[in-house]
Amino acid sequence: MKKQILFICCAVIAYCLSACNTAPQQVPLKEKNLPKHVILIGFDGLSAHCLNNGADMPTFRKMMAEGASTLENRSILPSSSACNWASMFMGAGPELHGYTEWGSRTPELPSRVVNSDNRFPNIFGMYRDKAPEAEIGYIYEWEGMNYLVEPFSISRRRSRTFARLYTISRMVPDMARDGVPRSISPW
Repeated sequence: MKKQILFICCAVIAYCLSACNTAPQQVPLKEKNLPKHVILIGFDGLSAHCLNNGADMPTFRKMMAEGASTLENRSILPSSSACNWASMFMGAGPELHGYTEWGSRTPELPSRVVNSDNRFPNIFGMYRDKAPEAEIGYIYEWEGMNYLVEPFSISRRRSRTFARLYTISRMVPDMARDGVPRSISPW
């Protein structure tokens, strides 16, 4: 299931990156029928087995039916949290981004390509480059997630301590009211 959820996230990331295409004849963003908000939700360790075998999760199933999702994905190897999240956020495998261990804070291998922050590019930084005014939130529970995203690309970052004080269902509307986010990624 973890592999399938990772594929769901990869599909959403690929969709987000495809929206960043810079073709010369591209229609201006204001003329396109684009969503106002993008919410990327990832669950580390969630098994497709439970969903395929009748787990009673109506809200989760509804979100899957109305959004972009799959239960047919595969994880990268080694199947470790930091490596997999880095691969989803960066659109590349460990051989390119360099994260190879479960709790990686920095790449164990030199990244093949780096951005202005000396990191392998990821969807958050690429989106920030395309839309500097965008409100990008990043909510996570596992502290290891903090090291996989460039600090300058995130408008609001909330860690485990904050997540315990506010539920996600309360946090997202608060952020929307306060700053009308254009992209939120809660974990």
